Amino acid sequence: MATVLGLAAILSLGWLLLGFVSSNHSTKTGSPLALASCTLPGVAGPSRCGTFEVFEDRSAHSGRKIKVHLAALSATGRAAADAVFVFHGGPGAAATDLVPLAGSGPLSGLRKNHDLIFVDQRGTGSSNPLKCDVGDDPADLQAFFGELLPAEKVRACRQHLEPTADLRMYTTPIAMDDLDDIRAALGYEKINLVGISYGTIAAQAYLRQHPEHVRSVLLVGVATPGIKQPLLFAKAAQHALDLLFQDCDADSACHGAYPNLKDEFQQVLARFAQGPIEVELINPSTRKKQSIHLTRGSFVEHIRLLLYATPTASMVPLIIHRAYEKDYLTFESAAVATNVGDGIARGMYFTVTCSEGVPFISDEELVSESQGTFVGEYRVRAHREACKQWVRGNVPDSFIEPVKASAPVLMISGEVDGSTPPWFGEAAVKYLPNGHQLKIRYYGHQMNNPCVWKIMNDFIEKGSADGLETSCTTSIRRPPFATELPSEFSLQ
Repeated sequence: MATVLGLAAILSLGWLLLGFVSSNHSTKTGSPLALASCTLPGVAGPSRCGTFEVFEDRSAHSGRKIKVHLAALSATGRAAADAVFVFHGGPGAAATDLVPLAGSGPLSGLRKNHDLIFVDQRGTGSSNPLKCDVGDDPADLQAFFGELLPAEKVRACRQHLEPTADLRMYTTPIAMDDLDDIRAALGYEKINLVGISYGTIAAQAYLRQHPEHVRSVLLVGVATPGIKQPLLFAKAAQHALDLLFQDCDADSACHGAYPNLKDEFQQVLARFAQGPIEVELINPSTRKKQSIHLTRGSFVEHIRLLLYATPTASMVPLIIHRAYEKDYLTFESAAVATNVGDGIARGMYFTVTCSEGVPFISDEELVSESQGTFVGEYRVRAHREACKQWVRGNVPDSFIEPVKASAPVLMISGEVDGSTPPWFGEAAVKYLPNGHQLKIRYYGHQMNNPCVWKIMNDFIEKGSADGLETSCTTSIRRPPFATELPSEFSLQ
């Protein structure tokens, strides 16, 4: 999940944008499902792209209609009857952004014997996207590194989107009913679910609402409907940072380069005691130096996001050390290079978090879950204030209860995951009699390891976690800690 949260699940893979090239062979006129053959960059074999029309207000079954966008990739071998439906993170990321991963990478093995279906959840991608800027553009350096989720920007976002969307109608449960209609229209009786980050919540919601149509569920970077986003952020990030300090200290090269890392971090944070600090950065648009006031909340938020996945976390010791030396350009370069804001449909993000997370956070929880963490209470309080400028969808209290189902479920959790550490999966698997959690010590919120890809593929092929060979995960290690910023991150 991210400040945006679920996106960081794919930080180590980069943002993969999808364009649809050619089309023909449309489906029959009058059907809500309109698909045509299409050519997808980086993906061979037959594919179809198009839309499925739904009522925005499903319960009224009248009024405005929206077109839910999808891409359907046919299996490269002999297709099984049960397709794989892929859920992206955020909330607010488009599932079709993940299509290139079916060409080579994490999802390519799954396509051998299964059709792969990517549905842009309502409000994301090309499904009536709820896009706006709430300080996500690094070209406006002061906003990008200023206070998080400022009320005036959130309010402007809502006002911008309301003429074309009833923002209450973009919650997870409603979207999962869209998806089940699409499943039926495509002719699949049973499907397999693959969820990533926030997509693990969406997949569990679908499992709860439509269990009779689920063959198996694969969850990577496991969150649950009860995480009350953004309540989970502070402890998850602190856990990842503590392990990073521990692993750096145990690594001769990292310890040699940064022998006082924990103390340096505390001294950097202490500089914000009186408020924002003035720093000189480089505007990524003009390439000119610019002085801005960097807030503590923004500084720790970008550190938190870097802690999601091990490739980006490897830069954190260098960033802390350079900041200690009063050089914030390294911090800025990493924050800009890993910015996920533009890949998130902020309107959908606010509807989901302001309906399914924030309303369930008590004052007592806010304090207890933030206590002793470097993130502190500010992140949740800023989100609470933002939600006062938004609308709330009709989400029942039961939404945050654990999902109970008999379908086979495999949960892959990284111990150093700065977003969804293993304790979320541990809590969820207790209610899943055919569930299994795989914990990987030096793995984060990511899908960048062939060992993990094979486990994913084997699970979907078997439709069971019983007897899965997972010993290869013991050889997974962190990448080397950085002593220089990668050249592709440089702003100069």
